[in-house]
Amino acid sequence: MKIQTFFSKKTITYFLCCFLSLSFFSCSSATDNLKMDSETWKADLNGCKGNRLKLREQVEDIRLKLVGLKETSIRKLFGKPDSEELLERSQKIYIYYISPGPKCTPATENSAKKEALAVRMDALGTVREVNIFNE
Repeated sequence: MKIQTFFSKKTITYFLCCFLSLSFFSCSSATDNLKMDSETWKADLNGCKGNRLKLREQVEDIRLKLVGLKETSIRKLFGKPDSEELLERSQKIYIYYISPGPKCTPATENSAKKEALAVRMDALGTVREVNIFNE
């Protein structure tokens, strides 16, 4: 007498393949598909060395793709912020200087155009806005 099973071998194989595919694709990070030289960016604290100016175009290309990412992904991509502003309702803005920032020594006051990347996050740590601004 043969015992009937609820699932056939073909059905079990199909579900197993789907499960493995989903688990494989879920292991990638949100920042893995962003094209940016993250190590060079992190090594140039406050933009003092001028390497961030060379990466400005890369930042401009991925700027809108950063909206919706979490704070941990931003820190993984850009490192610790050069400056941070706390706002009402636990919102915050991470500021990364593209051109040499105010903490660079000696002070480079001859460069008239100061640029910075501002990443605004809500209380849950989700990026809501990313802008490049000039001072």
